[in-house]
Amino acid sequence: MDGLNTVDTTRIPCDSAVEMAAEVSRMQWPVIPMLKSPKVVILVPDSEFYYSYMASSLVHDPIMGTLLFNSPNGLNDITREEIQRLNPQGTKGVPPVIIVGPFRPKVAKEVENLGYDVLEIGGKNVFETAANVARFREEIPPDSPDGAKSIFIVSADSPFEGLPAPYYSAHSGVPILLTTPSRLSPTTKKILEEMSGKYVYVVGSKRAVSEKVVREISNIVDKPVRRIEGKDPYATAVEFASYHDSETGLGWNRNKKGRGDVFSFTNIERWDLAVAAVAFAHQGKHTPLLLVSSESMPDSVLEYLNYLKPSLNSMHPMPPFMHGFILGTQDAIPYEIQAEIEMALKIDEQLTKGHKK
Repeated sequence: MDGLNTVDTTRIPCDSAVEMAAEVSRMQWPVIPMLKSPKVVILVPDSEFYYSYMASSLVHDPIMGTLLFNSPNGLNDITREEIQRLNPQGTKGVPPVIIVGPFRPKVAKEVENLGYDVLEIGGKNVFETAANVARFREEIPPDSPDGAKSIFIVSADSPFEGLPAPYYSAHSGVPILLTTPSRLSPTTKKILEEMSGKYVYVVGSKRAVSEKVVREISNIVDKPVRRIEGKDPYATAVEFASYHDSETGLGWNRNKKGRGDVFSFTNIERWDLAVAAVAFAHQGKHTPLLLVSSESMPDSVLEYLNYLKPSLNSMHPMPPFMHGFILGTQDAIPYEIQAEIEMALKIDEQLTKGHKK
């Protein structure tokens, strides 16, 4: 039952980030080499959300990386096997493996024993590590119109409201910096001063990042600070998926009916499974992330999907169609919720109310 799919949904029934990242990697690149297979593997800890968030920007070209999760204490067998299968070669002065965040020295040593050079990016705290990742991304600018000129700010206190950001970060290369809800850390302030010419986007509500912090940022950077938010984290993910900044080009811009959009769906409590599947945002169907709970489908998500999906006219059903990736086992997203997602995506199921833009 855990592996059961529907016509318009594909479930990846993994219950750990280590397993999820490896399985998604095998789905994206079933044989090696492929034209766009990863040149770099990025290892992040499976225990704390901020490191995977900040490392997501390193996925985008020209680095062409992919995230794999691992215990901080030693190289997992699943991760080791996937590194060897991908056989990353590195690119443009970037070694085959980048380690982001706090790992015991033996992890890097074990990777080196496999025959791969390693670059470790860290810092004395999460704010400094995020800044150092952003500086490294600045040295190798992403091949996207908006990635090289933008920055995301998310809360370091909670993964929930900032959860959509790593997907776009992987998709476009936008670095992610961290703040507490009520105070901008000196380290984040310093790197914003270094990059004051960039466009800054705060992801999340005032609960996640206060107006006081936004004012602090506004006093540092040259351009107005934008906030992407909804009434709750579910609505914020919807807002992020539909967001488009006409000035900078930043945003998924999934806000037009009938194109046949594709999304990844995760339980809001499972940030680890969500970010472990971030490769879906970079290649393949380029999916934004939408959030559900284990008990219900949020109205904001249902209305949004109903608004987007093609209408049935007098003709027989035909493309474009909608699709969704269901991240996790039934413990994370029960089959009943998957069935609701299926009905929301299915073009010959029409709901009575729709998302308004």
